[in-house]
Amino acid sequence: MQRDRDPFDATADNFESTMTCHNGNIGFRVPEYQRNYDWDEENIKRLLEDCLNGFYYLSQSKDESYTFLGTIILVVEKSEPSFDGNSLSVVDGQQRLTTLILLCCVLIEELFSQKDDVRHLQESTADWIKREIDYICDRLFECVSGKLLKRDQTRSFPRIIRSPEDNRGFTPSEAEYRSVIAKFLNDFADSYRQDIPAFPLNLPEDGVEEYRRFFQNYKYIKDQVQLGIYKSNNTRDTEHQNGLEHNQIEHKDFQKTGLRNLFEKLDTLTDQPDRDRAISDIAGNPDSSGLIRIMLFSHYLLKSVILTRVEAKNEDSAFDIFDSLNTTGEPLTAIETFKPRVISFESTITGYSRSETEEHFKRLEANLNHIETDKRQIATKELLVTFALYLEGHKLAQNLVAQRAYLRRRFDTAKDLYFKRRIVHSLADIAEFQQTYWNRDSIQIPDDLHSSEMSDWLKLCCTFLSDMRTRLAIPIMARYWVQHRQDRDWGAFTSIVKALTAFLALRRSITGNTRGIDSDFRKMMETLCIGLNNSKVLPSLADFKQMLRAYLEIPRIGVKNKETWVSRVCEVPLADHSRPLCRFLLFAASDKAMVDPKKQGLLTREGVRPSDQLAFLDIRKWQDDKYATVEHVAPESKPGSGWDEKIYSRSHTIHTIGNIILLPQKENSSVGNAPWAKKKIFYRVLVAKTDKERNDLFEQAKKEGLDFKKQTKDLLEEQGRLDMLDPIANVDKWTESMIQKRTKNILGLAWDVIAPWLDY
Repeated sequence: MQRDRDPFDATADNFESTMTCHNGNIGFRVPEYQRNYDWDEENIKRLLEDCLNGFYYLSQSKDESYTFLGTIILVVEKSEPSFDGNSLSVVDGQQRLTTLILLCCVLIEELFSQKDDVRHLQESTADWIKREIDYICDRLFECVSGKLLKRDQTRSFPRIIRSPEDNRGFTPSEAEYRSVIAKFLNDFADSYRQDIPAFPLNLPEDGVEEYRRFFQNYKYIKDQVQLGIYKSNNTRDTEHQNGLEHNQIEHKDFQKTGLRNLFEKLDTLTDQPDRDRAISDIAGNPDSSGLIRIMLFSHYLLKSVILTRVEAKNEDSAFDIFDSLNTTGEPLTAIETFKPRVISFESTITGYSRSETEEHFKRLEANLNHIETDKRQIATKELLVTFALYLEGHKLAQNLVAQRAYLRRRFDTAKDLYFKRRIVHSLADIAEFQQTYWNRDSIQIPDDLHSSEMSDWLKLCCTFLSDMRTRLAIPIMARYWVQHRQDRDWGAFTSIVKALTAFLALRRSITGNTRGIDSDFRKMMETLCIGLNNSKVLPSLADFKQMLRAYLEIPRIGVKNKETWVSRVCEVPLADHSRPLCRFLLFAASDKAMVDPKKQGLLTREGVRPSDQLAFLDIRKWQDDKYATVEHVAPESKPGSGWDEKIYSRSHTIHTIGNIILLPQKENSSVGNAPWAKKKIFYRVLVAKTDKERNDLFEQAKKEGLDFKKQTKDLLEEQGRLDMLDPIANVDKWTESMIQKRTKNILGLAWDVIAPWLDY
């Protein structure tokens, strides 16, 4: 293979060679789309422990010991016009490189500050160690700061800078260092050249949070070097119980072959006996052991900590490599790799900084960056699946390569300036919508946008849709949310969400499973999407409801009216398919209904006056522990006796909605297989209207061997009876016929509530 045609070069090198490659004229540049240096203490602790454990193993073996810290991916570039060195853009690895460079600075400081420890050694040994310290400090410093030579003059430059804040150059007028890392390294280099033993950590007034995190990490590294390397195990500060976990090298180990080979300047002593005496001197002197450990660890860091350096010819190749390699650190998302394209484009128009596009990107990132790092990749992939449907009704895979290519292609091929910017705007809109209305842990509907009633309906419907894991409903809702936010028509938006909720409940009740529903949602988005030319007209509320009804009326679904829906769902084992759907239908059926005085076990709305007690279709009751779990009345598995045999003659009957109730968390387990006579007592306890009635029933239940959990007793004490169980608590016999009647009753009442949301 011809090397000049290769898309990349890969080299496994020690840390020192990595930082001084390309004849030492190398500078690393962190692109703007990369995250700030934000490793936490756990990340740093793991890296330090990896290095220190490799260092320890060297003392236990005559062979070499290495620490491998994974792959860093770089792009050879020419984006620093005033920098005559070789610039490498860091696609992956900036967190590790930054941590290792800060470690170099800490080691330099510690070697300077502890150098008086040689006073306990013989003079010849002390002179040799001082030469070692000078030599190692210069090598460490070369990893921190490089040098440019021009016309017999030299200028230093920070090894790592960030774009666009920093600019490396030969002359002072060309060089500008404003980022945290570049300013720190530049100031550190000044201190080093002036032989200042300790670098002052001055916190600037601007960028306080970023600087504070950076300096906290620096201080943490310094603390760990002092406690984990300088001090021996038996003198380590007892307050630092969360320090590094590694085996410590003791002073007597310094004469072992593996460590002895780390002494670079040992051969400056005249002959072998002198060298042996010097080694024996330091091995027998515990007072100097901390300094020697730091010095030897510094040599180990430079020589034996290994990185695989991949240098790609262009950014696309770098990201292709990045996708395929198992690198340490969290992969960049497709949006993070898309950002530099947007910045580059805007820079050619009016400038990215303080542009409307920058504001939208900030909004996008604000709604993603709060997500834990290990979950952010998945969240971004899901966001982009939604975005492709929102934009053009396109089905996009959850694949990093495909998603990156899709964003790049859509942005690059958009000829219209407005539409290019609309891409970022839409991404931010969807991210904001998801964070507001689709946060499964806690949906936060802004009270300043919706009335209390609308807010409650939105919370209930969005929670149900989320519990049903119907993510393809998001682009539909987001499309209308953006439009109605612009029109300030939140009533219409609430009606859209309720219509979509009704569609899902009616549609899933027919099929039980999700078969075909994702295809229906994608087909809808072909009509509802923005369109590549932003030319799609969003259907009105009435037209949207008509569209949903049309999807319910196709032959394979066949919902034309209440009778057709109820008759079909009566045979569907809903509890075996979707428990959130069962909960929703039971809440809808119980809403504003009461026990039918003429029909045992059933509900009615005839003559019922609405009240808060009967308002079951409510977000507060949906989240109430009283109705948390879906349980079977007749047990799922056929018991030995005590139940109507016909219930088990057809496999689906046991899972139909008529055999389902809602109970407190896991309470049904104590009576799951008990015969109906005992179970009936159990339900009567849950609906008892007075303390005396409940206590009498508790005693009766206890005699029957039924034991209530303490949490349920406490719940009944605090929140009262389970009103939803009223209809079944006094049923004489639980039979197949009772289940069928109750199924039709529940479905009919549920239809009466939710079907009007679709204008049936």
